[in-house]
Amino acid sequence: MMDPVTLLQAELAPLAREAAHGSPKSPRVIDKLLQRALLLDYGPLIALAQVTLGHAWQHVGQFRLAQQAFRLGAERYHQHGDEHARIEALVELGRSHYAAGSATRALDIWSRTLEYARAAHDMRNCARICLGVGQLYVALADHPRSLRYHELALRLARPLGDEHLSCEALLNVAGDAYRCGAYERALTVLAEAETLLSGPVQNRVWAAEVVNYRGLIHHAQGEYTTALAELDVAFTLHDDNDNLWGRAHALLALGRTQLALHDRDGARHHLEAALELGQQSQIASLVAAAAGELAGLAQAGGDARAALRYLRLQWQEHAQSRQQARPARRQPAHSQRLLQLEASSRQLAVQRMLLG
Repeated sequence: MMDPVTLLQAELAPLAREAAHGSPKSPRVIDKLLQRALLLDYGPLIALAQVTLGHAWQHVGQFRLAQQAFRLGAERYHQHGDEHARIEALVELGRSHYAAGSATRALDIWSRTLEYARAAHDMRNCARICLGVGQLYVALADHPRSLRYHELALRLARPLGDEHLSCEALLNVAGDAYRCGAYERALTVLAEAETLLSGPVQNRVWAAEVVNYRGLIHHAQGEYTTALAELDVAFTLHDDNDNLWGRAHALLALGRTQLALHDRDGARHHLEAALELGQQSQIASLVAAAAGELAGLAQAGGDARAALRYLRLQWQEHAQSRQQARPARRQPAHSQRLLQLEASSRQLAVQRMLLG
C-alpha cells in the first residue's frame, strides 16, 4: 500500500499536467488536494497544488485568486530549493497579470524572473519570458514590433526541441500577423501549430485558438459566412473546455460577424453574452468592446436610453483599461525596464544561435 504522500502525488501529478496544458479541473477539486497536502505538511506537493490551483482559477476568469495561488506556489518552491519550478510559477504569475490587463505588473515580474532563469541556465523559461516580452508590445498596441519579437522568440524556441514551446510561439506569431494584416503568414503558422496539436502537443485552449484565429482572418477578409462557421466551432471548443476567457472572446467575434451579416438579433444575443462573461472575469477591454457594439445596435433600433447606458459602460471600461495601461505607457522607468528586458532576451537569442 502506498504511503499518503505517494498516493497524493499519484493523484495530483496528472491533474497538474492537465492544468498546465489548458484543461484544469475545477478549483474546488484542486483545493481539496491542496488541503490534503497541507495536512501532510509536504512542501513540494503543497507548492504543486498551489500552482495547479492557480491554473484552475485562471481558467474560470478569477485572476486575483489565480495570482495569489501562483505567488504562494513560487514562494513555497523557493523555500524548498526547487529553482526551476519557482521560475515556472513566476512565469505563470506574470501571464496572469497580463491576462488581467496589468501589463506593468507582468513586466516587473518577468524582468525579475528572467534574471533568475539566466542564473539557473533555464533556457526554456528564458524563451517563455521572451514570448512574454512580445505580449507586452501587444498590450502597447505596437503590433509590428510584437510580430518581429515573437518571430525572434520562435527562432529561439525551435532549437530547444520543445514542441510545446514552439507551438506556443507559433500561436503568438499568428496573433501578431493577424493584427498586422499579414494573413498569409498567420495562416502558415496556424497550419504548423495545428499539426503539432494533432500530434505531440495536447492543449485544448490552443486548439480552439487556432480555429478562432482562422475565423478572425476570414472576417477581416470579408468572408463573413466562413468566419461565422469557424468562430462557432471555436466557441464550442472553448465551451466544451469550460474556458471562460476563450468563450467571451469567441462570443464577441461571433456578434461582430453577425453584425456584418446584418443578423441583428443573433448579434445582440452573442454580444450580451460576451458582455456578461467579460464583466464576470473583469476583462475591461472586452466589456468596452461589447458595450460599444451594443450601443450601436440600440441606437439603430431607436432605443436611446439603452444606447446611453451602454455608452456609459463603454466609457467606464475604457477609463479602467487606460488606467491599467498608463504606467506601461508613460512612466520612464517602466519603458526603460521593457527595453532592458528586450535587450536581455535578444542577447539570449544570439547566444543560442552561437551555441548551435
